[in-house]
Amino acid sequence: MTSGDDTGERNDIPELAAAVDELRTLLRAVDDVRPADMDERFYIHAYNELDLAGRTIIDAFDRERRGDG
Repeated sequence: MTSGDDTGERNDIPELAAAVDELRTLLRAVDDVRPADMDERFYIHAYNELDLAGRTIIDAFDRERRGDG
């Protein structure tokens, strides 16, 4: 759901901050969807994207807390 290639920019910030930024971008993309376009496929895709973003944040938080990320 993100656009553009910002990999270089993300390499300059800590992993947890990058994951949170990615979640913000995802939420903005979901917010931009017209209600008429929110069909079953949209909800399945949105759930999968949000699930992945949440797990990425949890993993990044755990690595940061352990000191290896």
